[in-house]
Amino acid sequence: MISKFHMGLIATLSVVFLFAGMAFGKTKQINVLYPSMVGKSLKLEPGSYRINVTKNAAMSEVRFYNRNGRLVGQAPAKVVGNSQKNSQTEVDYSKMASNQQVLTEISPKGWRENLIFSHPKTN
Repeated sequence: MISKFHMGLIATLSVVFLFAGMAFGKTKQINVLYPSMVGKSLKLEPGSYRINVTKNAAMSEVRFYNRNGRLVGQAPAKVVGNSQKNSQTEVDYSKMASNQQVLTEISPKGWRENLIFSHPKTN
């Protein structure tokens, strides 16, 4: 039989874990098709990555993890809200003058936000 103390403890821990999970941000699996620059210094090779978005008042951060769960790198991103959920995951690129692919935007499926990355400076 569960006492009132145990029920209260379980309820309190449930609320703590709920809010702790929301503070850490969102995650999603994406596929990078080309060797790409993300932000000013992160270079990603083609492959599957799990992204973790940590929202911050000043600037949000996106962390990229490989399929082994190892952190590959991170880049600042602007989180832009949409009126509707994204129907599919889209990863947008642009090409710099040096023929380098630059990952510019990620629109994760099921999210109401898009992640916009700044472009590196061209020489």
